[in-house]
Amino acid sequence: MNRDTQSQCSESAVCQSTSINAVTKRLSHFTNKLCDRALLAALILPVILFNSAAAQDSSQSAKGSYTADRPPPSEQSTDVLLGMYLNNVLSIDDSQQTMSIDLGISARWIDPRLADKAGELIPLDDAWNPRLELMANKDITLTKPKVLKVSEGGHVEYLQRYIGEIWHSSDLSRFPYDDQVFSIQILSPLHTPDEVNLIEDNRRTGQKKEWSLFGWKQSEGRWSNDPFYFSPSGETFAGASYSFPAQRKSGFYFWKVIVPISLVILMSCAAFWIDSSNAGSQISVATSAILALVAYRFVISNMVPHISYMTLLDRFILGASILVVCVLIESIWTGRLAAQGNVAKAIRIDRHSRYLFVLAYVFIVLVSFVY
Repeated sequence: MNRDTQSQCSESAVCQSTSINAVTKRLSHFTNKLCDRALLAALILPVILFNSAAAQDSSQSAKGSYTADRPPPSEQSTDVLLGMYLNNVLSIDDSQQTMSIDLGISARWIDPRLADKAGELIPLDDAWNPRLELMANKDITLTKPKVLKVSEGGHVEYLQRYIGEIWHSSDLSRFPYDDQVFSIQILSPLHTPDEVNLIEDNRRTGQKKEWSLFGWKQSEGRWSNDPFYFSPSGETFAGASYSFPAQRKSGFYFWKVIVPISLVILMSCAAFWIDSSNAGSQISVATSAILALVAYRFVISNMVPHISYMTLLDRFILGASILVVCVLIESIWTGRLAAQGNVAKAIRIDRHSRYLFVLAYVFIVLVSFVY
């Protein structure tokens, strides 16, 4: 019994010793591999850090030489020839106060530091440039690559094309017989007019004769130096604008709005020829005219933004509405007189109202569109 117990204990001790040896070998193998990898990392890491620091120093050096500093002499303003060519105006939305444009710009200046890079294309961020931006940008796409073309003697050229929508503001007080001046402004937001002098490039400024724009008759535009004052910081930045006048073609509004409203007014005038004893028919005609004018008022509201002042068309519709309401009041009055037995007086009032109505309509037209 004692021998069996001793034999089992001996076997158990051997097994434990074998397991301990196996674990020790694994730990030793893992420790050796870890030491080899740590040694390899210690050899490679300094090389990586050195290369990274060298690349960063090189990038900062290039940026300091080109991107941040203006071309010499830095104590003088840098002349930049700026051309703005308006290829197309696709649409003008009065209700949203937006304009869809196709604009090309050309900027040229001299940077002696790039004289040895003649014939090369340099990324826009790798050399100094006036950082031109389009103002009032709503949804603009840049279609040309952002690169600088360098020529002999350090002459640098930047070309870009903007396609999309920009915001604009208009005075619609004379709508729909209004003339507007639309302006497209280019800004150099990092430089003041004393640092960057924008000069018109006459050969590359202008506009196409024919556009895809409907409802407007455009005239030749002009380039102007137009610095931008940024009120939050009190700074003024270099800028230029291209402005073109345009006259609205009012034929659409005349035939689609003014003529139909005039017919509605004339329709209400029919109440004066209806027998005064038939007051229900007179009132029905006047009420129908009022409802038609209200419907047109909703249509017009979608053509212009929600402005606080009245346009010419607003005056006309308001005057027409007042006139039709007067027809309704006159119909109720004469109907009441007829019901009281004063038929002759009611007929006389209707007869005089016909002439007064025509005079009132002419007065409304003159006040709305002439004065």
